[in-house]
Amino acid sequence: MLKKELSRKTIALFMLVFFASGLFAQTKHTPEPYEDDEFPSWTIDLRRSEIVSLGSLPFVTLGVTIGYSFYRYAANGFNSDYLPNPLAKSSAAANLNSDEQKGIFISSGIISLIIGVVDYVISRIERNRQDELTESERIRQQDSVIVETED
Repeated sequence: MLKKELSRKTIALFMLVFFASGLFAQTKHTPEPYEDDEFPSWTIDLRRSEIVSLGSLPFVTLGVTIGYSFYRYAANGFNSDYLPNPLAKSSAAANLNSDEQKGIFISSGIISLIIGVVDYVISRIERNRQDELTESERIRQQDSVIVETED
């Protein structure tokens, strides 16, 4: 009897808290868009390079795998058992040992990181060039003299 009463009180308390939370909820919330100067420019470029690195990883992995398959085919004297065939399940071409798989994944990761670093450097160079242009335009506008003539 005591357990039944305790469980009813627990359920009633839970329902009270659950439904009462709707009374105090904010009804309308419109998020404010980010401002141009809210984040430092280097963090925006760093985030972009992170996205580029992670986005390129599957494509780089595919390219490295295909390249390594052709390397194995050539290294084994163009033996037809090592002919790169993505649909083969039992041939020697499809059986990569764990060291080869680790090498492919490490190479893919390094190449993807290099792509991200190159993107970061290019983004920083472009941003610095744009900042210099806007600075020179601002100076040019300050230095320009407006001469008014009377007709």
